[in-house]
Amino acid sequence: MTKKKKITKRGVIQLVKKQLDAIGHGIKFEILEAGVRADGEWWYVPVLSSLHGQDVKRDVTVSIFATVENDLHNTEGLTVLLVPVVD
Repeated sequence: MTKKKKITKRGVIQLVKKQLDAIGHGIKFEILEAGVRADGEWWYVPVLSSLHGQDVKRDVTVSIFATVENDLHNTEGLTVLLVPVVD
């Protein structure tokens, strides 16, 4: 069994931001830092997504978030749930 490294809230935010910034397609992602929290092994990260000032379709958001969550789990050993926020 591998030992997981400790990570801070700031570290999680930076990793998530790096992944989301790489998405492109004109989609803007805003992490609501005040809402980021850990619960055991899970990190909950609320994210507001917009495209040209409009909300991004839910199926697009879910697909992007699932990809980022999977990538962070595989590369960093983090269990992150990106929570869609509606403005």
